[in-house]
Amino acid sequence: MSNSVKLLAVLIGCLLPSEVISQECRSLASGSATVATEYIEHTDDNPDAASCVKLAFHQIAVGPPAESIPVLINFLSYKRPLNKGERSGIFMHGKGPSELYPAVHELGGLGPDAEVALIGFIPSKEDSNSLEIENALYAILLIHHGNVVGVIQRLRAEAENSDGPTARNRLKVAARTMLRWCDDRSRPECERALR
Repeated sequence: MSNSVKLLAVLIGCLLPSEVISQECRSLASGSATVATEYIEHTDDNPDAASCVKLAFHQIAVGPPAESIPVLINFLSYKRPLNKGERSGIFMHGKGPSELYPAVHELGGLGPDAEVALIGFIPSKEDSNSLEIENALYAILLIHHGNVVGVIQRLRAEAENSDGPTARNRLKVAARTMLRWCDDRSRPECERALR
C-alpha cells in the first residue's frame, strides 16, 4: 500500500465519525424531543458530539414546559462530551455547571416553571450533596440571575411551607448549601436569610 493510499485511509477514518455526527446534528435540528432524548442517551464521549448534545438539550427545552422540564431534570447529572479544545484545557466559557451540564443551562432559561419543579425535586433526593442537587440549585440560581439571597429566601420559605419534616430539612440544607455562591460582600446578607 502506498503512502498516499495510507494517508487517504487515515483521513477517511478521521473524517467519517465527524460526518456521521454532522448528519445526526442536522436531524436533531428538525427532530422532536423524543429524537433528542434518544440521541443524548445513545451518544458516546466523542468530542465532535459536544455541539450536537447542546442542540439536543435545546430541542427538549423548546417543547411544552410540562413535558420538557421533567426530562431535563432527569438529565441534571448528564455531563456533555468535552470538545477537542476543552480536552486540551481550553475552556472558552469556563467550567461551570451551566456550561458542562446542558440541562442546567436549559432549565435556567425556562424560568419560574422550572424553578417550581426544581424546588419540588430537591426533597426527593436523600443525598443533599449529590450532583443532581448541586446542579438543581445552580439552575435555580440562574433563574434568579445570580441573586443568592433571593434563592436562599425562596428555599427557606418553601421549607416552612413544606408538608413534612423530611422535605423541610432537605430544603433547609439546600438553602444552607447556597452559601457557597455568596461572595464576601453578600455573605452577611446570605447568613441573615438563613435565620
